[in-house]
Amino acid sequence: MTWHAVDALDRAVDATRRLLFPFEAVRWAKLAFLALVMAGGGTGASWTGSSPLGASTGGVGAWSEFAPTETESVPAGIVRVVSTGAERLAGLDVALLAGIAVSAALGAVALVACSIAFRLAFYDALATNQVALWRPFRDRFRQALGLLAVSTLLAVATGISVLALVVAVDPAALRAVGVSLGGFPGSSTIASVALGALGVTAFGVALFGTVGSRLTFEFIAPAMVARDVGVLAGWRAVWASLRDSWSDVVAYLVVHAVLTAGVRILQAVAVALVGGLVAVTALVALLLAAVPLGGVEALFGTTAGAIALAAVLVCAVVAVVVATLPVRLVARAYLTAYEVSTLAGIDPELAPLASTLVARDESEPIGE
Repeated sequence: MTWHAVDALDRAVDATRRLLFPFEAVRWAKLAFLALVMAGGGTGASWTGSSPLGASTGGVGAWSEFAPTETESVPAGIVRVVSTGAERLAGLDVALLAGIAVSAALGAVALVACSIAFRLAFYDALATNQVALWRPFRDRFRQALGLLAVSTLLAVATGISVLALVVAVDPAALRAVGVSLGGFPGSSTIASVALGALGVTAFGVALFGTVGSRLTFEFIAPAMVARDVGVLAGWRAVWASLRDSWSDVVAYLVVHAVLTAGVRILQAVAVALVGGLVAVTALVALLLAAVPLGGVEALFGTTAGAIALAAVLVCAVVAVVVATLPVRLVARAYLTAYEVSTLAGIDPELAPLASTLVARDESEPIGE
């Protein structure tokens, strides 16, 4: 018996090697950008807000308004701070708050849609062996919206089923919200049967939602790029090929889990090694910066020292991200190539894999 999930391991190695080499700086830069943003691109997002160092110097005047007076106890001061903040919050326009909330939600949806569109752009690179950013992003954005809608529905169904499963396992969760199953004869037996049925149903729905979400992004998305169709048409095409290949799907999920664990371990080791080197370098830089400021204490007690600390910290984070980016790119490229190669083994017409990326064998033509 041929296991496409196992055969795809070697094909993914060939595809990754041919996609990344020979080395071209512009090509690697584009692929690195896709590797960063196609999975969410959260790197550096935590640095958009105010830093603790900035908070120590900024906003002092605002806090002094709420600080306890000399004759006021600390608990009373805290109560006054909370009550004053609540009054100011209540004084804001409700329409303004609603507008901010809606804008934030729409912004989050747009970012997720862009992330999915860049994932489809990566599949375009595998399909053509040509790396582009704007054109495939623009052409695939509507497909990304469809994938977002389906994945949201699956996530909601999975979340509801998980909550139902929690209730089935721990009936006390119902009592926590004021719902009681008691009150009439035989209710305990009926409740047990009902909760058991609820647990089985919830587990089935959660399993379907989890596997469905995985297949949507790892099989349906590349099929949509290969055939240039929407998410429903992609599901129909993949479903027709998977109906008689569920053993391959199970093998794929197992092998993919092992690969993902191995890749995460390698990435963690790379981050640890690079982080250690960067930390030592940053420490040396801080010591050198402390000399003209008057000592190490000046780094924490002066504005110039705070600026130096913040600059070194930001540079250290950027250095770690940049230095480990090649590892992340190779890992992302290999995992994506493995997903597409497995799909190519099941149905070559559904896989966006250029023939130039596959080590073709006369006895096994794949990826026409």
